[in-house]
Amino acid sequence: MFSRLWPILYRDLPIWLGLLAFLSVAISLDVAEECVWTANGPGLTFDENLNVGSGVYVTESLLQSGLAVLDPRTLLEIFNSPAYFPDYPPLGRLPLGLSNALLGRVLGLGEHSFYQITYARMGSAMAFGLLVLLLTWFTRRQAGTLAAVMTGICCVLTPRLFGHAHLASVETMMNLTYAGCAVTCLECLSGKSALRARDGVWPGVVLGLALLTKMQAIFLPPVIVVWMLGYWKLRAVRPLVVLTLTSTAVFFLGWPWLWSDPLTRFMAYFAQTTDRAVLYCYYFGERYVDRTVPWHYPFVIFVITTPLPWLLLGSWGMWLSRAGGHENKHTDRQKETESSAALGFSGGLTLQSNRLLLGLFWGPLIAFAIPGIPVYDGERLFLVVWPIFAIWTGIASAQVVTWLRRKVHSPVCEIICGGVILIPLISMFTLRPVQLSFYGIQVGGLPGAKSLGMELNYWGDAMTPGFLERACQHLPQGSTVAVAPVLHPLIPQFLATDSWLTHRQDLRVVAYDDQSGEQPRYVLLIHRRADPWKSLLPPPPGTQVLEQVSRQGIVLAELLELPSHSSGAHSTASIVPVLE
Repeated sequence: MFSRLWPILYRDLPIWLGLLAFLSVAISLDVAEECVWTANGPGLTFDENLNVGSGVYVTESLLQSGLAVLDPRTLLEIFNSPAYFPDYPPLGRLPLGLSNALLGRVLGLGEHSFYQITYARMGSAMAFGLLVLLLTWFTRRQAGTLAAVMTGICCVLTPRLFGHAHLASVETMMNLTYAGCAVTCLECLSGKSALRARDGVWPGVVLGLALLTKMQAIFLPPVIVVWMLGYWKLRAVRPLVVLTLTSTAVFFLGWPWLWSDPLTRFMAYFAQTTDRAVLYCYYFGERYVDRTVPWHYPFVIFVITTPLPWLLLGSWGMWLSRAGGHENKHTDRQKETESSAALGFSGGLTLQSNRLLLGLFWGPLIAFAIPGIPVYDGERLFLVVWPIFAIWTGIASAQVVTWLRRKVHSPVCEIICGGVILIPLISMFTLRPVQLSFYGIQVGGLPGAKSLGMELNYWGDAMTPGFLERACQHLPQGSTVAVAPVLHPLIPQFLATDSWLTHRQDLRVVAYDDQSGEQPRYVLLIHRRADPWKSLLPPPPGTQVLEQVSRQGIVLAELLELPSHSSGAHSTASIVPVLE
């Protein structure tokens, strides 16, 4: 029977790998212990309600409009409503709204009136599965089945990439469209001696979809333009014009909010990157304003948050692909592959293809290293580079496995490969479900990162459902519990209605503020070091720690019971000084 199934499994391998990636995320998404079909996932993060609310509003408005949605006046009414907040284009949040709509209609929303965070998280899980499918399909075409399998494994076992796939956020969808644009450009353009105008259509469509997802898509156009002009010179002008027109049309038509005042709103969207609230970043033991973070931040964060095996293999794969080709810009695909084989790198990316990937990998890292560009939240703003890096990791892994098979017996080869895979797997197991706190063994894991002065838990996912359930056992009926830090005034309300605290409607959840007079007796403290309260870190004498979330011996969140005299103990400003 297996002999009959194997050809089908082999033929559709990217689909099966994508499905496995989706299921690996979907089995642990529950944010409030409300869904029997999925286990507990990360705690409710700071931005999830904002993302889900916007995505659900657009989705439900479109569904309720029926055929009237084909009328531009209906779309204008939806996207010009005060209920719509145009901080992001609509595509990034649409999967969140769609998964909430589907599961809400099938399973019901329970006590929730508008959305359920766990349902919306399924949209990110599906986007992650599609991302793995896309990358393994592309890598298989470029470097064979083994490289494709290793690329898929690398994606699933990159903790911060995997962790974001569990959240109702825009990042995983941005990863998908960013990688999709890269793959589309390579499939439609790479290897051709001459380009036709129509060759720019599909790359333009996918670039437009990326632009409709999130601001990080702006790294794509300059890299693509330089790459095309570098290889095809003036012959690239016509397809570039088509690509530009197509992507602009997709972006404009896909976001009806722009229609009422295109130029003003277009400029307002891109201007919001400079006209926004100040955020803080904790880096090497110092607290920085987001625009003053040292230039090396993105490079250091990438190095220390990538599992060491993937970091070494991906770097080697990048070098192999870079070395594997001729400098002659008109060298065809066959000659580049032959040159790669001469260097011991049989099968893989052409030099032409690799140069585009190099630009798309280094572009975001270099951009966020420019002084004055805001950077915060660890890897989140440049998360798009990890799927690109996974391609090189998969290709290099295949080369290592092929070499080992020639040098050692098969069981020994399998043991070595299994050991390499176990390194990130063990770290992910010990951290679950707070993979956003992962640091590699190259810095000693989470304890080493704390010693270096790195952020421990930047998005609040450490307040897991299990932790909140245990914490509530210590809270008397009708208690007031404060939350610290609070980065948005609605976060206490979101926690009360959409985290595990929804099971304790008797509780009053407020933002912690030691300047507000009488202080609550209980405090839920998230160890986000970028926004600490001096009155809590360290806590005042006599404070009792009632519950904790700790990983690798490091506390990420805790429930504190403050002494009754602590409310007046701090009369000066309680926020730690900031480095400007």
